[in-house]
Amino acid sequence: MRKMCWVLLLAVVVAFPLGCGHPTTMVALTVTPSTAGVVGVGVSGQIQFKATGQFVNPSENVDVTNQVAWASLVPQVVTVNQQGLATSGAACGVSAITATASEPLIGNVGTGAIVTGTASFTVANPNDPACPQTIPTSD
Repeated sequence: MRKMCWVLLLAVVVAFPLGCGHPTTMVALTVTPSTAGVVGVGVSGQIQFKATGQFVNPSENVDVTNQVAWASLVPQVVTVNQQGLATSGAACGVSAITATASEPLIGNVGTGAIVTGTASFTVANPNDPACPQTIPTSD
């Protein structure tokens, strides 16, 4: 009986860390803060965004801020560099900020696979009725 317990324990210790042969894979990408912004057009206000990848096999959250491709939907409102630093531009409004991860960062899951996370950036101007008046609060 004792010998069988040792064999079983050894089998568990050897097999468990191997993750049953499944590769590490990113299943989601979260950008924080989810909403941000500045008050005033042309003030070149800056906000640092962070990208966190949620992986399985093993299950873990990893800071991938410097490993993703960053983009702004409306560069007149905000630009974002490849380290996730967003700088407000010369126009008021709202823009999406996206972080995109692709292979091999997300794992070898198939040709062209990507995982994307999104946040919003607002440039408010309370003196212009055509502009957002306030910055939405982040969750």
